[in-house]
Amino acid sequence: MKKVKIIGFIAIYLLSTVLVWAQTDAEQLYIQRLESLKSPIDISYYPEVKKHIEAYLSNPEKTRELVGLSKLYFPTLEKNLRQKGVPTDLKYLAVALSELNAQSQVSSGASGIWLMPYNVSKMYKLKVNSYVDERKDIGKSSIVVATHFKDLFSIYRQWPLAIAAFQSTPIMLNKSIRMAGNSMHFWDVYPYIPENTREAYPKFIAAAYICNFYKEHGIRPTQASVFFDTDTVLVNKWLSFQQISSTLEISLDQLRTLNPIFKKDVIPYNLEGYNVVLPKAKGKLFSLLKDSVYKPLPNPGEFSPVAIQKIPTDTLKSQQPETPLKEKPDQAKQNEVDKAPVFDKKRVYYTVKKGDVLADVADWFDVTAAEIKSWNKLKSNQLKAKQKLTIWVKQNKTGYYKRINGMTASQKKKLKRKD
Repeated sequence: MKKVKIIGFIAIYLLSTVLVWAQTDAEQLYIQRLESLKSPIDISYYPEVKKHIEAYLSNPEKTRELVGLSKLYFPTLEKNLRQKGVPTDLKYLAVALSELNAQSQVSSGASGIWLMPYNVSKMYKLKVNSYVDERKDIGKSSIVVATHFKDLFSIYRQWPLAIAAFQSTPIMLNKSIRMAGNSMHFWDVYPYIPENTREAYPKFIAAAYICNFYKEHGIRPTQASVFFDTDTVLVNKWLSFQQISSTLEISLDQLRTLNPIFKKDVIPYNLEGYNVVLPKAKGKLFSLLKDSVYKPLPNPGEFSPVAIQKIPTDTLKSQQPETPLKEKPDQAKQNEVDKAPVFDKKRVYYTVKKGDVLADVADWFDVTAAEIKSWNKLKSNQLKAKQKLTIWVKQNKTGYYKRINGMTASQKKKLKRKD
């Protein structure tokens, strides 16, 4: 009996020794691999980093998706960080904080890919209200975060503390530094940083590790499916996702993924308008069918999506409805023709002349300046001589509008908008 017990104790001892060796070997690998990364930010291994690395490794499916997303997001993040002169390796913080989910939001109110606090968004004039949260705009939020980190680094002169200040606010970090005896070394301050924010920097290091060494752990990234070939259209009226979905046959989920800044599936009125992202094949169709997409909406305060007649994407003609019951075939056919919406627009071209103003061009062709900007993807009201504009006009007046391109300045001056 004693021999059995002794053998059991020996087996347990040997097993625990093997596990310790395995853990030590794993830590040595983490240390060596992180040391091989050249970065202006200190990404050395510390024991507090280990649990975050192992969290990524314990869920390989989720990590595969995360690495796949990083391949798509990182070029944009790097560009914006570089533009403000801060290290591009700060991109790993977006991985650590939100797992690159632009729709992320936490109980503190922070949101977006960077989990940006509300006070930071207001400091740098990002729009956050009942309908819009520009912290979820990857491009705009990255520019603001880069600017903010530049300001934080000018205060603390080291990136680990700048990351801690971003997550907890400089006021809280300064208090933590005083509690740590005024030490400016992050790991001295770490125990005094509020528990819900202290892990940002260790997670950052773990994210840097997994994004660079996932292959060594047999992880193959999946190809992200949330991105498409896209186009942008300018919307400067109240419009619901439901209206766009019904008219252009785009799923609501797809619209939400492409436009995370709109909080209530509604694009609110704004004088300058909002750039709405659509799949590339739908962007042009949106411009052609703008009158069909826009429908009078209820009072925005009592908003509920308004369904509108569906127009298929593969043709500009409406499909005919089925013959109603108890109706003669000939009569039903005539009713179908009467009810079918007709697309009566035709494209003409106008070459900009010296001195032309966008508002005048819109007036000559009986359209709006916003429509011309949308059709031609213009970012401002400025026109250049010899610039060729595409304009959609009523088919029955195509000949009249075509003549405008050859008119003299004095002739065009006499043109007046028709009511």
